[in-house]
Amino acid sequence: MFIDATACIYAGNTAAAVKELIQITRSFGGAPDCSIIGFNLKTSPTQAAFLNSVMAHARDYDDTHDPAVHHGCVTIIPAMLAVCEKLRRENKKFRISGQEFFAALAVGLDIADRMGLAFIRHLHTGWLPTTLWGAFGCAAACGRLMNFSSDEMLKAFGAAYSMVHGNRQALIDGALTKRIQPGISAEAGVKSVFWARAGISGAENIIDGDYGIPALYTGGKIDREFLTEKLGVEFETLNISVKPYPCCRCTHPVIDAVRLLKTEHSLCLDDIQSGKIFLPPKGMGQIGKPFQIRGNPTVDAQFSAQYTAALALVTDKIRIDDFSAQSILSRKEIAIAAAEFEVVESFKDFPGLVPVKVMLKLKTGKRIGKQLEYPLGSPMNPMTQEQIQLKFHDCLSHAARRISPEIRNRMLETLYALKNKDDILPVMETVFMVH
Repeated sequence: MFIDATACIYAGNTAAAVKELIQITRSFGGAPDCSIIGFNLKTSPTQAAFLNSVMAHARDYDDTHDPAVHHGCVTIIPAMLAVCEKLRRENKKFRISGQEFFAALAVGLDIADRMGLAFIRHLHTGWLPTTLWGAFGCAAACGRLMNFSSDEMLKAFGAAYSMVHGNRQALIDGALTKRIQPGISAEAGVKSVFWARAGISGAENIIDGDYGIPALYTGGKIDREFLTEKLGVEFETLNISVKPYPCCRCTHPVIDAVRLLKTEHSLCLDDIQSGKIFLPPKGMGQIGKPFQIRGNPTVDAQFSAQYTAALALVTDKIRIDDFSAQSILSRKEIAIAAAEFEVVESFKDFPGLVPVKVMLKLKTGKRIGKQLEYPLGSPMNPMTQEQIQLKFHDCLSHAARRISPEIRNRMLETLYALKNKDDILPVMETVFMVH
């Protein structure tokens, strides 16, 4: 998960809006304590967490807990990195081993995903789960890094609750602020642990209080067993998916279904007369609207079941460049084919992003279909090592500074070895400041 998130951050170096956000950060100033990954730039812990999170999410290539519809590493890892660097600045003797760092990451992901599962069935589609639960995951992971007592952790969770935010309107409108929202949660997570360390109290009854999460967000409904059942014994971290395609995770079962049909029936775009895509409600809310190119073609395509279905028919390897504005605007045949797909809300009793079904009507009159429950990258259908490495290289080829394939391979080796290091901070700084 850490290697995947690192790759996604590098990929986001050159994504739209990042350059402007970095310029704004420079103008704000702040203590040069923490690294902006891929740039020779340091800033405050909160701004570093914010920017690294935005970059991690910018290409929509980041991990997803499919049942909770939640992106965990995109908020938690940037917050953890910022906290580690800040603690080293405060105390030169501060060390964090690879084992302890990844244990903290596992805890943070487990907490955030458990919260997601507890509420996902009752949550309005317009809420963005990553921004609802991200700050809590950050608080859990970073609180562990800082050896928090239970009282300090409670304060951090209360502080995180005071900064919960996040709706999907930017996604619906195709706005760039959609990729910025997880950064706000990463920043909130960093603030929450330093506020708690300073003894600042926060709300304690964030679940059962009069204005706790269920009361405000889900009409009082909660699947409480996800919060406590086998806590510390079974980890939702093991149920997280890695994305094989740089677009909304809800589109992935659509892409997989089309690719399977394409392979099984030796299809090309010209063979298709029309198509129908059946999505559960959460998927429908994110990718079910008719495809149209507006102000940000990348976002429009990344969040379209129709466009990604058509794209899967014309290319075997979907990469970051397939979602560049230039590619989307120039490949008019894909947009035309996308219009031939109808999207229908179905599977209404399913709270997650699957199952998904794709039906194709061929020009011969034949009808074929495929239903998917485990998209590629999920624990039940994992990516191969070759696919993971191809993604890593695809991501790093879009970094702000050119990184040769040889250096990328050395970076991969270094990252894989982090878990065995007694102190990972010097190694990470070398990796993140590569030129």
